Amino acid sequence: MTRGTGLHALLMGWHRRVRAAIATQQLDLPFAVCFIAGDLPEVYDLNLMTVTAPVPGPLLLASIERIARSAGWRHRRIEVDSAAIADGLRDALGEAGYSESRFVTMRLAKPTRPAAAPHPRRTAVVDLDDQFDLARALMAQEPWAESAALVDQMVERERRLGRATRARAVVAPPAAPVSRCLLLRAPSLGLAEVDAVSTLVGHRGEGWSDAVVRRAIAEAQRDAGTDLVLVADAEDWP
Repeated sequence: MTRGTGLHALLMGWHRRVRAAIATQQLDLPFAVCFIAGDLPEVYDLNLMTVTAPVPGPLLLASIERIARSAGWRHRRIEVDSAAIADGLRDALGEAGYSESRFVTMRLAKPTRPAAAPHPRRTAVVDLDDQFDLARALMAQEPWAESAALVDQMVERERRLGRATRARAVVAPPAAPVSRCLLLRAPSLGLAEVDAVSTLVGHRGEGWSDAVVRRAIAEAQRDAGTDLVLVADAEDWP
């Protein structure tokens, strides 16, 4: 298997290990792994079931309902990485009221001239602890930010994610940031990931997101042999 064709599996394995490091509880079922972050119950991507093998829809639904009630979840999230397994579960999950989101993994195959070129907007690479005020403001403007308590949980999720992935943030402009992204790293796997690209609403369209992503690419390219990836919602990516 080449690095290119195995990259997605490598990335998903890394994501599972990061979740396991952050979670307060992990339940291993014959067909799935369930992650629970008991003190962050509203954070969807830390409280979910990841399907690992074919399973009848009714059994999967009964299992996540039992776990969700015990864990106090208000949401239900099931992640399926196999297209074949997803096809087999689609009807049962749809009938139970689940909506489907599809994510794509994008890889920067090689340095490109535009990505490597300096950007006219100034940027800075900072520790995560130095940008949580900006992170909170960016999260608070999102449609899912229903309460201050939920934003607090998402900020804490990011703090723990940073510890588990040696993450740093790229912000712009340095003096009074209005935009940022995270750069997550797994040096032992030769992986880096751009995450949480966002700009304050009043400054969108000014090139800030482009600037921070390009700086993150440049930082990742400092490590020879590192594959840089970005995971995005297939329905919310240009």
